[in-house]
Amino acid sequence: MNARRSLRHRVAVTLAVFSATVSLTLATFMYLASHDLERRLIDDTLTAELDDAVARRQRNPQSLPERTATIRAFVVAPSGGTTPVPAEVAALAPGRHELTLDATPYRAGVRVVADRRFVVLFDVSALQRREHVFLLLLAASVLLVTLGSAIAGRWLASFVVAPVTELARRVSALRPEDPPRPLAAEFPWHEVQQLATDFDGYLARLHDFIERERFFTADVSHELRTPLTVVAGAAELLQTDPALSGRNQSRVARIARAVAEMHEMTEALLALAREQKSGAAGSMGCDVAHVAEELVERYRDLFPGKPVALALEVKERPRLPADPAMLSMVLGNLLRNALAFTQEGRVVLRVEAGCVEIEDTGPGLGPDAGRDLFQAFVRGGESAGVGLGLSLVQRLCAKEGWRVQLGNRVGGGAKARLMFTGDDDGHLD
Repeated sequence: MNARRSLRHRVAVTLAVFSATVSLTLATFMYLASHDLERRLIDDTLTAELDDAVARRQRNPQSLPERTATIRAFVVAPSGGTTPVPAEVAALAPGRHELTLDATPYRAGVRVVADRRFVVLFDVSALQRREHVFLLLLAASVLLVTLGSAIAGRWLASFVVAPVTELARRVSALRPEDPPRPLAAEFPWHEVQQLATDFDGYLARLHDFIERERFFTADVSHELRTPLTVVAGAAELLQTDPALSGRNQSRVARIARAVAEMHEMTEALLALAREQKSGAAGSMGCDVAHVAEELVERYRDLFPGKPVALALEVKERPRLPADPAMLSMVLGNLLRNALAFTQEGRVVLRVEAGCVEIEDTGPGLGPDAGRDLFQAFVRGGESAGVGLGLSLVQRLCAKEGWRVQLGNRVGGGAKARLMFTGDDDGHLD
């Protein structure tokens, strides 16, 4: 299963993203609050130090400014000030400042009293190091929370999705032809139970449909085969009657061919209605050339008023593990199309090792003809049919694993190719 399309994966990712967003927001708030609090504490310290420096200077003008590990103080005055005073310090205006002195970062507080400026510097290097460590800890915390949320979300999703997974497993094990077994009662969760109820209703309708199709197939098999056999037998007897004239003999022969075609059509449609392939496993009993010869003989006089010659070229005699009726149905539809659209010239049915080709000298396919010709009820521009022939051909080929292609032949006319391997259909290159 594609992980990106997995419900379990989506729940885990959603929870991880939500946790990452919340934890990142909290971490940012904590960092900004901590930074602001420390800045306020430093400013309070600077204020206190400035008050103390001013008070000491007023009590004793000769007192030295304070200098500790973190505090440096200066007095900038025309006379009696601190010496020496760095130029960066001497240039500071009253207020709060950030500056770097001797590669050390400081927070500075400046106050003007009379003609003197009192400057106090607070070393913030240690504070910056603590903030850096704190920031790394917050980032690590966000990553750990996100990872933990993803793992917990995947476990939680597995637990939450487990009933749906079990329902999917149970449904996949069911076969439509078996009597439906209710699933809703086995899942107490409301949402899953509703889904199981819908599955129960769908499977029940599907089972009823398959049963109707099974009875219909059985009825067709019984009801059509019997009269076709009777008509075929009667036509065979009439063909042996010497009292019939030549014209009547020809008519009886056409009836016999039509009955044989109806019998093959019935067998092909019944095979198409079944799920399994028509050919027996391992059987190679279908002689492609023999089927082609019968079709050419059957359709040679299909359009007696047209100056169209029907020719057969047998270059190879392949055998297929398929029902001859299925092959006859496919080739018959393609051959009838070629004969119907060809007003004069010739139609050639060519049998080769891995395919059968049908070429004609008709108008060929139009520029707008595409794959939709294989869809039901889609007709060519000059077709008088209902548009089911090529759709039936495509479905029969898909059932047998064959491939059919249509295109225009060099020199004019259309060309159809039936290949006995492949999984695609469409136009010839």
